[in-house]
Amino acid sequence: MAANRFDESKDYFAVLGVHPQACDKTIKLAYRRMARRYHPDVSKIHNAVVKFQEISEAFEVLTKHKEAYYRLFNLRRARSNYGQSSDRTRTQKNSGTGQAKQKPFSNRPYSKAPLRGKDRVITYPLTLRYAIRLLKLGYFYIPGLKVRMKFSREALEGKTFRIKGRGYPGLFGGENGDYHVKFKLSISTLTWELKGADIYGEIKVPATLLNSGSLLELDSPSGIMKLVVPEDHSQDNYIRVDNMGLPADLNNTAGHLYTKLVAA
Repeated sequence: MAANRFDESKDYFAVLGVHPQACDKTIKLAYRRMARRYHPDVSKIHNAVVKFQEISEAFEVLTKHKEAYYRLFNLRRARSNYGQSSDRTRTQKNSGTGQAKQKPFSNRPYSKAPLRGKDRVITYPLTLRYAIRLLKLGYFYIPGLKVRMKFSREALEGKTFRIKGRGYPGLFGGENGDYHVKFKLSISTLTWELKGADIYGEIKVPATLLNSGSLLELDSPSGIMKLVVPEDHSQDNYIRVDNMGLPADLNNTAGHLYTKLVAA
């Protein structure tokens, strides 16, 4: 069920700063505005990573599961209003003549079989540059749980990571559900492509700098790199830059970067 794919205790409308009756276009515009501010690749705000993950989660819920979440949101708000109304009614009765009598509680036993809590599944979007940064850190911080989970190359291969007992709470003594984490690698431009541990793409360079033997300092998903323009340079040929692909870990060697230098 879609309703099991979001945190019922969170106000996702407030996270994006939109009205509960906001249309899809308004939600999308709010997400883009906040994403530009908090994206880890460009933001210098100290908690940018946490904020970006929170707004990404809110955007996913309000676009993919908006109808189910909106029903729950309205139900929760109605219950809150009813509770306030009931409190006022009880206060009025207690402050009256004292003639209003409360019905005695039933002494009949009440029991329910334990129910396991629902699992929670969250998919976090990643750019290639951000994924490489996480691989170098070795962990991914989950803001909702305040937990650091190990981040490895398996995250880029579609693996689902399970954190036991951190899903939705069980009922009547039942165990909690699990928290499932997945990652979706999305490349915002057509410049770079990941093949195994290697990165392929092209970099536009001013034509005046594309001289044989010239030393260039260029930006890539793995960071700043230096390379020398080959004597037989051609825009159709890849230049290999060692160890500038996916970083090495305990089980894998570093990948390489292959780039074409294209005259701007």
